[in-house]
Amino acid sequence: MKRATNTPRRIRSVATVGLLLGLAATGLTACSATGSVTANQSSAAGGTAAPAPGSSTNSGSGSGSGSGSGSTTPIGSSSQTGGGSGAGGTTGTGGSSNACTSSELSVAQTNSSVGAGQYYSTLVFTNTSSAGCTLYGYPGVSYVAANGVQSGNPAQRAAGSVSLVTLKPGGTAQATLHDSNGGTGYTPQQCDLTPAQGLRIYPPNEKAAIFLPWKTSHCAGTTINPLTIGPVTAG
Repeated sequence: MKRATNTPRRIRSVATVGLLLGLAATGLTACSATGSVTANQSSAAGGTAAPAPGSSTNSGSGSGSGSGSGSTTPIGSSSQTGGGSGAGGTTGTGGSSNACTSSELSVAQTNSSVGAGQYYSTLVFTNTSSAGCTLYGYPGVSYVAANGVQSGNPAQRAAGSVSLVTLKPGGTAQATLHDSNGGTGYTPQQCDLTPAQGLRIYPPNEKAAIFLPWKTSHCAGTTINPLTIGPVTAG
């Protein structure tokens, strides 16, 4: 009778142990599934932005990005330097270190002629320095009244071919000046005939003017532009 009593107990113990082992296995499976979902969510959400530390993908990406940035900087610098050099060359044709300055030049008016109500003359620029220099572009020209202020509108640029002109010491360059003869072609009100004491002339790319004495009368009306100047040419 005692053996019959012990058998059920052993069966219950075995069943209990089996039940506990089953529950433990279920818990481990659940934990494993939960951890897998979390890792996938992290990869999807963070992705490339937050790869595992020391990952070869992260290292390769960083190296590639760094290499790209490093090569871009020198290229940009080289391009800017070239651009700067190119821009300097362009302005150099008119304003380089050997460009003629106002202090190195004298100006005279020659070959004046009047006909059909028009006035033409040639402005001659002479290099008075001991070194060669260059001129490029258009001079600035305007009339000067008795009180030293500008009279009328400045000269407009006439059509012409622009080229670099080199002046040796004592060399010359020229530009054609044109104006209406008196009030020809304008009403008295438009012309506003006014006496002038001379011309204020700015060599190309210069901010210092040269005064050329010339007592005359011209149309100083502000609504008209009879005075024109051509580009500097060799001569």
